[in-house]
Amino acid sequence: MTQFQVFPLLMVGVSLWASSALAEATSSLAAWGGYVDTSVEAWSNGTPVLDLDGRWAKGYERRAGEQRAYVTARAEAGVQLPWGRQPDGRAWRVGAVGRVDGSARLSGDAAQALYHYQSQTDPDAPVTLDARSEILYWTGQGVSVHAPAMNLGGFKLDVSFDHLTLKRLRSLRSAGQVTYNADDTYSYAGTLRDDHSKTLPPLAQAPDAEGLGQALSIALAWHKASSATLMSPWVPDRVNLRVDDLWSRLRWRGINGDDAVLRSDVAELGDARIKGQYTRRTVVERIPVTTQVRAEWLRPEGLWSVKVKNRVGLWQSWLGWQSPGTIGWRVAVEPFAGAMQLGVDWKGLSASVMTDRLDNGAHARGGQLSWMGSF
Repeated sequence: MTQFQVFPLLMVGVSLWASSALAEATSSLAAWGGYVDTSVEAWSNGTPVLDLDGRWAKGYERRAGEQRAYVTARAEAGVQLPWGRQPDGRAWRVGAVGRVDGSARLSGDAAQALYHYQSQTDPDAPVTLDARSEILYWTGQGVSVHAPAMNLGGFKLDVSFDHLTLKRLRSLRSAGQVTYNADDTYSYAGTLRDDHSKTLPPLAQAPDAEGLGQALSIALAWHKASSATLMSPWVPDRVNLRVDDLWSRLRWRGINGDDAVLRSDVAELGDARIKGQYTRRTVVERIPVTTQVRAEWLRPEGLWSVKVKNRVGLWQSWLGWQSPGTIGWRVAVEPFAGAMQLGVDWKGLSASVMTDRLDNGAHARGGQLSWMGSF
């Protein structure tokens, strides 16, 4: 065999090897994926969620029971790893995450007293108000890890874990009474505990620059088997249970907490109406748990759904519908809060917006944008 005969055979071998290597590299690259997930939501049963800085003249609703409010924001972006992939396409995901979270529980009286103070108004008649309140606010950033789905009989379990570096933490609690007198004056007697990571009183050691946050979340899904055709049509085709921050811990060392006693009935001249002292301590808190259950019915005219959600005692009940086809338009209503959600799904992209009204008196407002795909 001459060199002129060997050379074409060698070129064919090299070409086949290169094609195989390219196909293997392309397949390996396709196994990798990326994702982006962002969401923000604010909800309350009385206080205007977009106007918490003091202008409560519009949108405030007086309530006899507890007033509750929360705001959450999450932004996450990362990669889907090529190993551990399940038949439904889910695999290990690792991403960078940033979170903002605030929640408030106030007695109806405390919210009313705060409303009068911030709107510069007085009650219509003398009254004694319960000043009980509990507020938690924090921000953090770190890493989020999502495990691939685990099959448990007819169920699938998703588990995720956030490891966060806290950048800010504030926990505030008050108790006592505020009394509006007939002569347009106020009397008060109560206590206040304010743990703030940014507090630096004179001659005190600075708190730790950062705190630590951790949170575990789960999602459990059930799908009706294709052979279960004799089941009642009212039985959902899919049911999903999701519990965010099922276990969590926020910890910040060396916070200079302020413990104060507030009294207006000062008897001695020169005595302070507010007495307090800073106590250096380690603050440990938990993130409020968010629970939601979603049931879905697949029908020729689209996907019907019912979702119930709870956070800090605030319930949401959503009725939804999504159109069939490549582009899935979504609409959902919450009849008790008068809120509406509009959204769209297209391939790996999903987006939605939600509100109960369009001005600053909104009690429900939110949005979501996510994408997942292969490289």
